[in-house]
Amino acid sequence: MGGLAAVILAAGASSRMGRFKPLLVIDGRTMVQRVVDSMRNAGADPVVVVTGYQAEQLCAHLSGQKLTFVHNSRYYDTQMTDSLLLGLAALPAGTSRVLVAPADVPLVKAETISALLATPGAFIRPVHGSRGGHPALIEYSLYPLIKEYAGTGGLRGAAAAYGIQVVDVPVNDPGATLDGDTQAGYEQLLQYNRTSAGRPQPLQLELRLGIQAETIFWTDKTAQFLELIDAAGTVSAACRCMHIPCAEGWAMVCEMERQLGHTILRRNGDGSVELEPEGRRLLAAWRAMEAELQDAGKTIFKKHFHQI
Repeated sequence: MGGLAAVILAAGASSRMGRFKPLLVIDGRTMVQRVVDSMRNAGADPVVVVTGYQAEQLCAHLSGQKLTFVHNSRYYDTQMTDSLLLGLAALPAGTSRVLVAPADVPLVKAETISALLATPGAFIRPVHGSRGGHPALIEYSLYPLIKEYAGTGGLRGAAAAYGIQVVDVPVNDPGATLDGDTQAGYEQLLQYNRTSAGRPQPLQLELRLGIQAETIFWTDKTAQFLELIDAAGTVSAACRCMHIPCAEGWAMVCEMERQLGHTILRRNGDGSVELEPEGRRLLAAWRAMEAELQDAGKTIFKKHFHQI
């Protein structure tokens, strides 16, 4: 279909999940790869992926697939609409319609997307039961209006403000409303995929790592928190991104520093903070160790469970 493009929104910090959502696996493929494949199969070209947290890791995972990557450098304090605007800005002249798909809604049926594409309208979305789902299909001509809109409610808020009708397309597709935003949501996706496939899902290794001195004080959550502090420059912004109170964030920092025996954050007079050199070394060491352990774990898992 000429003029059809796609924007995949993958800039979030995955703070509710606690793990990087786009790279979580469902039946042998990552969530983001499933979304990329569904956009490609629908005829979208180009496909733009908006990155944010863990951008390098995501780009490496999707390398060699003729995708356009756009980075939301302020992913820690912007909304999904901001990422959408970055994606829309990267689309070429001649684009007419755009599929807008979150990277954590990976099990949408091809028939659902076909139904959207067969429906006229400026803003179209699938509806399963009483719930609106994804992806949305919008006319590219809405881009200037979305860019101008300064209110709340994201894309739907902009549509309401400018009198744009949202066309609901009823679909028999629970996958259009299921996302992997939390651990419970991810488990629901796995269960739904098992039901749809009519067979048990493949076994996969799940490693949860931690470091302790007196107690476990360093996990992937604390590493992510430091990465967000490094990106945002303040503890308060990192806390907002992770949906935790500032008191909890500072308590996390103080406990890390207490058990390590030295500071990891430099407190500046203007309220900003930055990682001390030792904090950066610890963070780099954690990520390197984590990657090696994950790779080794997969090899060991395959060795012992390949026939199960």
